[in-house]
Amino acid sequence: MNVLHLRASNFYGGPERQLHFHARLARQAGLNLIVSSFSEQGKQPEFLNMIAADGIPVHTFEVKSGYDTKAIRKVGEYLKANDIDILCTHDYRTHMIGMLARGKEDLRWVAFSRGFTKENLKIRFFHTLDKIFIRQADHIVAVSASQKKKLERLFVPSKKITVVHNAIDSANFEAIDPIDLKRKFAFPSDSIVLISGGRFSEEKGQVYLVKAALQALKEQPNVRFVLFGDGPDLEKMRSLVRENSAEQKILCPGFERSLAAHLKGADILVNPSLSEGLPNIVLEAMAVGVPVIATNVGGLPEIIENEVNGFLVPARDINSLTECIVRLAIDMDERKKIADKAARTVSEKFSFSGQNERLTELYQKVVSP
Repeated sequence: MNVLHLRASNFYGGPERQLHFHARLARQAGLNLIVSSFSEQGKQPEFLNMIAADGIPVHTFEVKSGYDTKAIRKVGEYLKANDIDILCTHDYRTHMIGMLARGKEDLRWVAFSRGFTKENLKIRFFHTLDKIFIRQADHIVAVSASQKKKLERLFVPSKKITVVHNAIDSANFEAIDPIDLKRKFAFPSDSIVLISGGRFSEEKGQVYLVKAALQALKEQPNVRFVLFGDGPDLEKMRSLVRENSAEQKILCPGFERSLAAHLKGADILVNPSLSEGLPNIVLEAMAVGVPVIATNVGGLPEIIENEVNGFLVPARDINSLTECIVRLAIDMDERKKIADKAARTVSEKFSFSGQNERLTELYQKVVSP
């Protein structure tokens, strides 16, 4: 069976890691799986280089820009020439191209659905189109039961959707040395350091985290916050911090390539999103023993049992978020108890081996007569 995964991306983030580990295990199991993407102006995507370095076959489609219509023809020709049985697409751009390029009748198209965002007008427009295009797929992989429900509300038949959760390789993090965040950011030695990581845009909810952080500092002066990420709202958040004279206590240093090492050096992870699929950073924090406070949205209740292996708070609820931050900051024993249970959760329920078994079964199902 020949399977081609197509992902339009320029960096190695959560979805790319998911694809990388699946490709590795699938090929070890004897599946002929190839990972592909687009090269604009001769520059191959970073995530494709990292996957290729692992001995996994990759292919690059040369295009002039992200809107080059020749990409449809090039993908179609590759599918036909290499006798691809299943095309897997991973984002609105590749869903559109896959739908138009699939060509031969016996080719099966599987679309992966992680969520629909509203970060700007252009993205909202393309996600609106995506909600139409994705219905044409032979099968859809939803990363959470919550996302499956969203697809069903778009009139996608339930039997056409399979939930396959994101996974985590806990052993992969053992070799990573933690960053000493107190030393790096010149925090006092008795600080409790909370971090978050994600694109700075409205749906990620950083504004509610900053406001909760300002309240928490009044009750617990030794807490410190580092909000990693880049995006259209980054400067807005920095301005809000400056207006409250908290630049030494709430930091927004921008995008961090080695986020896992910083995560291992943190005391608490906060995920304040207004909408989510199944966030990798939450699984990663749980895997390395960092307690998580997250909003009760998307697939997060499928990972976290409130006050058992993490904390869930309502989205936009600044007071509840503040209360959780202060509660965990002052109670080291509770942080350890929560973290231990979280680590067991991800090792038992969110392994890559289990994810790979479910995806392999799905491949067999969609190519069956």
